[in-house]
Amino acid sequence: MIRQIVPSDNGGKEGKWIGGIIVSILLLATVLLPYHQDKTTVKQLDAHQVAITELSPDELAMVAELRLAHEEIRNLNQDSREFDNQNHWPNMAELSELWLAPFIEDKSWERKGRHQWQHLNGALYQGIRSENQGASSVILNSNSPDPDIWLALSRDTTPLVINDNIVFEPQQLIDSGWTQIVFHNDSNEQSQAH
Repeated sequence: MIRQIVPSDNGGKEGKWIGGIIVSILLLATVLLPYHQDKTTVKQLDAHQVAITELSPDELAMVAELRLAHEEIRNLNQDSREFDNQNHWPNMAELSELWLAPFIEDKSWERKGRHQWQHLNGALYQGIRSENQGASSVILNSNSPDPDIWLALSRDTTPLVINDNIVFEPQQLIDSGWTQIVFHNDSNEQSQAH
């Protein structure tokens, strides 16, 4: 009688191979992971710019209202060009009649600093804060499809004065101490307009 010992096949060898392969894959992934990352570069803002993420809640609320008002102002201007063949920008009385925030004097207006609004020229609107608290003084330029909003974040900022004969240039705001709001992280796109 021949006796032969047959070792049982409990999967030990296969398990070791599978474990080794898994460890190899994890090591390879650990080594290659830094090369698979997306490189993000944050561009520095110009001295006269501030990111929207750096604003206080009062300023954010004002900016949100101004972005909506910007769309309405542009729509009113477009309607006047299409139907009346005029390049008419709405004045403060028209904006107030439409109950368009932040140009109406309501509780929100009081809480945000009681801004005194002026239609300077064309698509330029300036709100000068008359209280010590609330959102900073602000300028809305609705000439372009995207809103161009400037805040008076420093005490040295002087209100913008524009005559009908003078063409508005953004450099006037920079020279007067105004700070432009950058809505996205690409400051290069915003500063090319200046």
